[in-house]
This record gives sequence, structure tokens and C-alpha cells, in this order.
Amino acid sequence: MLPFGSIRIGRILGINVEINYTWFVIFLLVTVALTLTFQEKPYQLSPLASLVDGVITSLLFFVSVLLHELCHSFVARLNGIPIKKITLFIFGGVAQMSREPDNPGVEFKMAIAGPLASFLLALVFGLIFWLFQILGLNRVIVVPFIFLAEINLALGLFNMAPGFPLDGGRVLRAALWYWYHDLERATRIAAGFGQGVAGLLVLIGFLSVIMGNLGGVWFILLGWFLNQAAQASYKQLVLQRSLSGIKVEEIMTREVQTVEPSLTIDQVVNEHFLRYKFGRFPVVENGRLLGVITLHDVKEIPRESWSITTVWETMDPLEEHLKISPGEDAVQALMQMAREEVGHLLVVEDDSLVGLVTRTDIIKLIKVKTELGV
Repeated sequence: MLPFGSIRIGRILGINVEINYTWFVIFLLVTVALTLTFQEKPYQLSPLASLVDGVITSLLFFVSVLLHELCHSFVARLNGIPIKKITLFIFGGVAQMSREPDNPGVEFKMAIAGPLASFLLALVFGLIFWLFQILGLNRVIVVPFIFLAEINLALGLFNMAPGFPLDGGRVLRAALWYWYHDLERATRIAAGFGQGVAGLLVLIGFLSVIMGNLGGVWFILLGWFLNQAAQASYKQLVLQRSLSGIKVEEIMTREVQTVEPSLTIDQVVNEHFLRYKFGRFPVVENGRLLGVITLHDVKEIPRESWSITTVWETMDPLEEHLKISPGEDAVQALMQMAREEVGHLLVVEDDSLVGLVTRTDIIKLIKVKTELGV
């Protein structure tokens, strides 16, 4: 999960696109670095022209990163794997898949799509640079395109490094998966390569810093992130395997404390919030789920109005990301809770509340299965 939260900027091909707040840090650093570079030889642009080119080059670079992730997502959707969102952040971009690929062929096609997009963009920007030079256009117009060609080439080559979860690591996992017919073993080996690549990046970073190049700090951070991602990816797969075949209805709590829409806020506070110590209650009438009421909703109502304000007037409609169907996999429920940063989901079938599944329920099951070795 990415830190510090994200803001949604739109939808492309039906996929939500977000910018994590860390992205603004790297955008500023890249823009400043390019602006200073454009003022030096052989470019020698004016300060204003350098700034304009720096901003344009940075924006087009991150558009390139977005196109890289969109290609992953497009191939995933062609193969029946939904993509919830794409997030740009300090280390590039990430497409959030709802599940892992079904076979090594799909894994390979999804993995290779991103680097191929970067190489194609490098070629396109390189051709534009070559054409503009032939036409004799002003350096202010020409300079960004050679940088964009080089950056996209570097992006494609870096992502092809054989370390999971980089694209090259996913290609490696696809090959190992095909060879061993064992996804867990393939992931373990590919993640090991990922940690090796991460260690190499950290080593390069430390050596660079020792030699006086502060840019090495970036390699250290990138190596640390890759190492964490490799470990997390393998743990996630092991988790999925331990919950394989288990449905939400098998582990959910069927007895759920609910409130009626006709209750006053006074009643719901004294009879439910203070009694059960929960922060949210489902609102149900005749078995039909109408919405939820939370402590936050109650706090919005003036105390003097509690006796005359009903739950119906105060409750919120239940958002899709806070509910799940009983037939969904338990691992899907756990991933959904992690994505939405909530501790439980309401289990809903045909608009009726049938249960509640919590992160604690699932973790307890994993612990038992782990201890029994099943």
C-alpha cells in the first residue's frame, strides 16, 4: 500500500487514475534537475526557457509512465483481469490488479507490455527529435525530445531487470512458472532475484554517496522500496494460497448488530454505540440493508437535536467498497479491506445483510492453518 494517500485525477479506459502525494516531490526534483541541466552546455538555454522545458519534459515523462502502466492494464483487461486503478507515485507508477494472472502466458504478456510501450515511446520521441533537427527548429522546442527518448529507453531497460516485482522479474516468474508448473516456487525465486537487484541498487547508492554524489541516495531509496515490494509480493502469494478455496460465507459472522431507521440518535447512542463500542452500525429494515450510521454522522448532529433526529435522517448509503458478497474468496475480502483501509466488510446478498467479515476473522484462520500446516 502506498503512503500518504492519493488524489484521483480522472478515468482512462474505465480505469481510475490517481496521483499519490509523494509524486509531487519527485515531479519537483525532476523539474529542478532538468531546468539546471538545460542551462548548461551543450544546451545553454535561458533561465526562463530552461524552466519551461523542464516543466514540459517532466510532465511528458510522467505521461509516458502512465502510458506504460496503461499498457499493462489494457493487456490485463483483455485477459479478464480487472484493474482497479493506476497510481503515479515517487518511484513511478503502479497498476493495481484485482488478482494474479491465471497462467504464465498471461503473466508474460502483461509484464512485457509496459517495457515495449517505453521502448516504442523512446523511438517516437527520438524520431521527433531527429525530424525537428532536420527542420532546424529552435533548441527550446527540440531539447525536451532527446531527453524524453533517453528517459523512456532507460525506463524500459530498468524495468526489464530480472527482479520481481519489476516487469523483468515478472517475465522471469512467467518463465519459471511455465518450467516448474508451480506459481509459489516461481514467485519465491523471482522475488529472490528482486531482492538481489535491490541489494545491488543500495550498494551502488552507498558507493556513489561515499564518492560525493548525493544522487546515490536515490538508488538507496529505490533499492529499499524494491526489496520491500519483493518481500510483500511473495508474502501476498503465500497468503492467497493459504486462503485458496475459502469463501467469505465460511468465515463470516452471521449475527450482526444492526439498528432500525426509525430510532432516534439518542436511542442509537445509548443502546448501541455506548453498549457495543462499535464505530459503525448497519441500518436494516425488514431484512433489507439501507445504509450505515457512524460515530462521525452522530457527531455532526447538535446534541439538543438527538431526541428528535432519526437514524434515517442521519445515515449514509452503503458504499460499494464497504461490502462484499458471500460467494467471494476470503483473500479478496482481505485485499479489499487492505485497499480501503477498513477493518471489516458487510456481507450483502440481494440487498440483504447476511453477515460481517473482519480482518481479525481472516488472520485467525491463517494462523490456525499455518500452525496445523494445512
